[in-house]
Amino acid sequence: MFALAAAVARPAAAAPQHCVHPAVVLWGDGRHDDTKALQAWLDGSNALWGDSGAPVGATIEWHAFRLSGPVYVAAGSGRTLENFRFSWPARGETVTGGVIRAGRDPNRAPMMTGVRIVGGDSGEGKPVALPNAPPRKPARDVNCGIS
Repeated sequence: MFALAAAVARPAAAAPQHCVHPAVVLWGDGRHDDTKALQAWLDGSNALWGDSGAPVGATIEWHAFRLSGPVYVAAGSGRTLENFRFSWPARGETVTGGVIRAGRDPNRAPMMTGVRIVGGDSGEGKPVALPNAPPRKPARDVNCGIS
């Protein structure tokens, strides 16, 4: 009888959850704040265009981005920006280009040509050594959001 009570009292193993990660959505229209989405794309995440739902791909051309915080182009991400405009209205800073290209080699700094920076501080557009982020492990006890 005690064995039966123990078996009934033990919680059953939870079924594995299969959560879908939220999409990274870029607007590139100069009106929406694209800071977080652009940084995720620059870090190598897949993204979709907000107006069409089409995949962004590895190269962005002829788009304007309204930003509220810093963005960093990571070496080795394989991302390219061409003929772009970054605007930080709160800082009075604008970056237009040209080309910023991060190759696939994580040990080689991204290349920047024909980029014009107006406003900001003297360190803008210069390579910055950032610590390597540790690889992420999937969480085992993650709850999926439900709305």
